[in-house]
Amino acid sequence: MYFYHGIPEDMKGSELIPLNKMLEVDPELRAQYLEKYKGREEVLERKILLLDCLWNDVVQLLPLHPRQLFELQKEFGLIPEIPDYRYYQIDATTLDPSQTVVYFKTAPGEENVTVKWLEDVNLEELQGIPEATRRYYESMVGTGEPVFNYQFVPHVVYRGTINVSTAQVIHLQG
Repeated sequence: MYFYHGIPEDMKGSELIPLNKMLEVDPELRAQYLEKYKGREEVLERKILLLDCLWNDVVQLLPLHPRQLFELQKEFGLIPEIPDYRYYQIDATTLDPSQTVVYFKTAPGEENVTVKWLEDVNLEELQGIPEATRRYYESMVGTGEPVFNYQFVPHVVYRGTINVSTAQVIHLQG
């Protein structure tokens, strides 16, 4: 089983690190990555139950191949073509299960969040696009608003750094 993380544009070194740790490593790069949270800064303060930390203390991963999400966006006409994004394909067995949870959000609002330990989740069931994500994409058709690619997709959340020196790199195109 694999998890996926987009390869950061200005990746330095061979570890994925949480935003809070990035402050020590490269404050300018951290500021650049914080831009994607502009206008929704409250996400950074989201508490991750079970791990007893905040959203910006963890690395978020996808439990399903990201191409599926972009193919569906293309099908709905939200994007003209599948972007040439690159992702790390990370072997799930390389993560410490005591620092790994799955974060489920099925609708807006914190009342729609469930967090489970990785070992308590059947990862096979997370390989398809959630119905909530399909409905969200459909609701974005014709709005002209930017689409959040991973809206309502369960996130594998890891408290720590992830060494990606041996991770395979996949391309969405080709």
